[in-house]
Amino acid sequence: MLDEVAVGKNRCPDEDGDARPFVVEWDATDLAGFEAKASRDLVFVKYEGCEIQMLYGCSDNGVPGRYGAYETPIFTSGTVESFEMRDQSEVYAKLPLGAASFAGKLEVGQALELRYFVSGAVNSTRNYVERSAIADNGRCSAATHFVSAYNLGAFRLLAHELAGGQIEGGVGQAGVGTRTNSESSNLKQGGDLDSCETRGQQHCRVPIRLVLQAIDETTQDLDASAAGAARPDPEPAEDTVSERAAKLRHAAEDKGDAGDGAGCLADLDRADALDNSDETRVKSLWIRSLCTMVAGNCQGGKDMLVEAISLADKKKKLSELQIHVQLNQAELAYCPLDQIPESLQGAAMFTRIRTARSENQPALCEANAEAALELIRKQRKAGTKPDHSAMEALGEASACLWSRGNCEAAKKWAIQSSLEYRHDQDQAEARKEAEEVWVKRYDETGCSN
Repeated sequence: MLDEVAVGKNRCPDEDGDARPFVVEWDATDLAGFEAKASRDLVFVKYEGCEIQMLYGCSDNGVPGRYGAYETPIFTSGTVESFEMRDQSEVYAKLPLGAASFAGKLEVGQALELRYFVSGAVNSTRNYVERSAIADNGRCSAATHFVSAYNLGAFRLLAHELAGGQIEGGVGQAGVGTRTNSESSNLKQGGDLDSCETRGQQHCRVPIRLVLQAIDETTQDLDASAAGAARPDPEPAEDTVSERAAKLRHAAEDKGDAGDGAGCLADLDRADALDNSDETRVKSLWIRSLCTMVAGNCQGGKDMLVEAISLADKKKKLSELQIHVQLNQAELAYCPLDQIPESLQGAAMFTRIRTARSENQPALCEANAEAALELIRKQRKAGTKPDHSAMEALGEASACLWSRGNCEAAKKWAIQSSLEYRHDQDQAEARKEAEEVWVKRYDETGCSN
């Protein structure tokens, strides 16, 4: 029926280009899946017909961040905003992904209102993705867009009864009327809007809106500066060659820190092509060594790092032990876990959870906790003593998740940590005591999950 009217024929005008849809229809499982994937890789989607399909298989299982990754969240000040939808065309225009579910509410004399608060944004390390970059991966063939950024915050979707064609007491209509509980109902909620007005905003940091960018079907020359080039040089014209190279190296470092090793190496190639002088060679090689590790070549990156350390240590003051310590620290922080000796994997997981906690990346905390638990169980099955750092990683993950307001997950890992330390005891009794300790130690009155 709806497809017979204009809104049905043209209800998603942005699906062939860039779009910024709200994801109010996602449930807890959808949110968890997205956050877990975004903690490791750039997220690709198929977006058409007011529907979005997350292509979580569009990645390289062996190399996290091969196609891109996401930077540390940037938190901003904000205020509660809202908009209303009084007919189906407005629902499809403003909430295309949830239109099929929510438009029916308008057929029973109701209007919809979305109240939301944007507390921050997470940007990807890529400002575009060419089709050729993912062409060799069949699991990416259906991709039409990638998530170039997403907003964090909270929302509440309400249905209001219409009185004489008007919403009673709506936002921006003070004095028009007053709603009663029977006149409004809460259809959907993500996070906690009330938490957005608090200092900590612990429950105001769930993904609420995606920025979708269409896959680039053509190959672009990033260094083209001629008039009419598809992608003009992003650097200001007044920059010198060395300044441009320095900016590219800085961008490469940011990509490497975000887990986008391939993007980091691509920026370094461009920087070195502009300026490969003796003054910049050591820094460039140092960054390249770390990004080579992130990109999946641990040993190759370590070899480069030894060379970079040697070039930087002109007076040869560093001992072999000091060089070994630097290599070990880099390996724990940047190398793929499956390329690190098992004896060091627990330490790597603990290190990465602590870093993720400081950089507000709870999904990474939980992902490394899962890896630590898998390692512990593998070692127990083999009859060996579980790695101490892997055991410690479970408690560190709990602290990370608690600091972000995810009380349910924090409790889960705190109890799991206790159970692993008391593995030889009665597990039912150990769980009961761990839960009692949790209740006594933590105040969950402010938790929403």
